[in-house]
Formats: sequence, structure tokens, C-alpha cells
Amino acid sequence: MTTIRPYRPSDRDAALGLCIAACTPIHDGFRAALGEAIFALQYPDWQGGYARMFDALAEDDGGTEAYVAEADGVIAGFIFAVLDAEHKTGEIGLNAVSPAQQRRGIGRVMYDFALARLKERGAGIAYVGTGGDAAHEPARRAYEALRFDRVIPAGHYYREL
Repeated sequence: MTTIRPYRPSDRDAALGLCIAACTPIHDGFRAALGEAIFALQYPDWQGGYARMFDALAEDDGGTEAYVAEADGVIAGFIFAVLDAEHKTGEIGLNAVSPAQQRRGIGRVMYDFALARLKERGAGIAYVGTGGDAAHEPARRAYEALRFDRVIPAGHYYREL
């Protein structure tokens, strides 16, 4: 059974560890697509970037709520629910499920919870961003299953100078 509860600072190491584990295939794909030189400049400390995001949760910005999903007493995932109150816009922010816990419905429980919280907090719309690469395919399928059906394609083009 999956339960959702507010993120606590004591969750940092477990949540960050599963974040890095879940995001490593994505960054491996970026490295393969971009080549070493561009990847090294664009993502020199991607793991540290995620660590800084978790550390920033201690500084309450009023818009970001973070939650963890527990399965069998272990942190199995996390999700950031971000509200722009002025524009009544909610965002499913950084989120991941532990690779060992994927395909068990934990993501769906987290997304449903975050969307309900955003609606309770006054959001009239919600959005989520993800990549178009193969590593993000499971995320795209999950978001489409949640009826995120309006997509604005985007691209990032790189070249060495």
C-alpha cells in the first residue's frame, strides 16, 4: 500500500538517492545525444543540482509543497507540487519513483495526490514538463493517462563553438 505524506528534511538523503537513480538513465541519454564536450558544459554537476533543489525546500517559498510516497515503510517516490497563486496555475514539479518500485502504481498515486492538493490550493489549471527522449517515455505515458492532453512541443538545439 502506498501512502503520501509531507516531505521532511530527514527524507533528503533517501529522496535524493532515488532521484539520482531514477534520473541517471535520462542523463546518460543526454550524454549520448550531446557528446562529452557539450554534456560536460551543460550538465557539469547534475547530481549536485538535484541536491540543491532538495536543500532549497527548507526555504519555504510559499508555492512549493513536497511530498514523499511510502510503500512498505520505505520512501518509494517524491513529488513537488508548485502553485503560482497569482495565475492560478499548478505545476507537477520534480518527481520520481525509485527504479526498484516502478510500475506498481506509485506514480499515479503521487500525481493524483499532487493534483488534488493544487486544486485545493486554488489552481485552475495544471501542467507538467518532460523530455521527448526515450528515457522520458514512461513519464509521457503517465501524464497522458492523467489527461494532460494539450502539448506544446519544444526543442533544445546545441552546437559546439
